[in-house]
Amino acid sequence: MLETLKQAVSGWSKILGRQPDWERHFRLDAEGMNTGLVAFGGAVLIAIVLATLRLGFPPPFAMLLIVIQHALALFALMIATLIVTRLTSFSGSSAKFMVPGLYLMAAMKLIEGLATLIGLPLAGAILAITGILGFRLAQANGLPLAAAIGYGLALFVLLAVLPIALYMLVNAF
Repeated sequence: MLETLKQAVSGWSKILGRQPDWERHFRLDAEGMNTGLVAFGGAVLIAIVLATLRLGFPPPFAMLLIVIQHALALFALMIATLIVTRLTSFSGSSAKFMVPGLYLMAAMKLIEGLATLIGLPLAGAILAITGILGFRLAQANGLPLAAAIGYGLALFVLLAVLPIALYMLVNAF
């Protein structure tokens, strides 16, 4: 697993460096998706533990909502990927977005957990950086500028809006 994480970091550094061989650092198949999901799940678990160290352990229902809120990042990634692959002429596998995206979400959850532990209000900055990195991922996948901007914005908006929608839904009852 450690080697896979090192490969994901290398792949993301190539994406950010606009190098075309970034794909070889990710397994773009079902096993790669599963490994990315495990990395994301581990990052969420660490983020929750770090938050409870600072804020204390919440009641069971609140803990369930926290887990669901973290899982919404996966939902946002899936929706943004579905939108961009359906509305553009992207002919590749959606795994080219999902696998690197899972590692991106895992890294952002770790940063979010550390920020919570330290007490820094970085939620907006984390969302903005995630949107920018989503834009870079779309560009690395060969999407035109407008579609890449759309993917980054969709990811940013969905990551910001879905937890608010969950909050509104819970408070409606």
